[in-house]
Amino acid sequence: MQRAGERGGPVLVLGAANGRVPWSLAGHGFEAVGVDPSEVMIRSAEERRSSESAEVSARVRFIVSDVRALRLAERFPLVLAPQHALGLMSTLDDLDAFMATVCHHLAPGGTFIFDVLNPPREAIIRDDDDEHAPREPLEPRRPLFARHLRERRPPGGTAPIRRLKLRHFAPEELDEALSHCGLSLHERYGRFDGKPFDLQDSRQIGVATL
Repeated sequence: MQRAGERGGPVLVLGAANGRVPWSLAGHGFEAVGVDPSEVMIRSAEERRSSESAEVSARVRFIVSDVRALRLAERFPLVLAPQHALGLMSTLDDLDAFMATVCHHLAPGGTFIFDVLNPPREAIIRDDDDEHAPREPLEPRRPLFARHLRERRPPGGTAPIRRLKLRHFAPEELDEALSHCGLSLHERYGRFDGKPFDLQDSRQIGVATL
């Protein structure tokens, strides 16, 4: 909310899932557009509309779309990819396409904020005779995948539950993808409390500008 307060609205949320972030923004007075490729998730997000005031509901709009191909006419001072939304990109080409969507929708000087899993890095002892020598991180192995969530079966539906997975992206991969579309990373944290990022953190929280 602090960043939304600094940048103002409207806010574009890529990977809105069940709408928690867009609805929270709307409740704090910001206009928000939530985008997710899952019709099930967007239906879940829309269910909340009946329990919100007309004033809050008027500030939220949801769109079912592949975030890699989304091209709205609007521009936003703030674009968010919360809840590991970047991790749903299965390849580096998908990541580049996601970043292209971000850049297309950012207003000049706009801010992009994301959080994503950080791949584990193993520690090794230096190849010398000193067993107490400091440990250094290995380069990350090929990015891993982890189980994430399942889409709920619609009431009375017969379609199988679709398993979704999250990919880990190394900091170097994210930096390259950001740079490729003209974004500059200014801040990277390891936790939401503002802890400076280090390679052993389980997540990355990045703040980039156009």
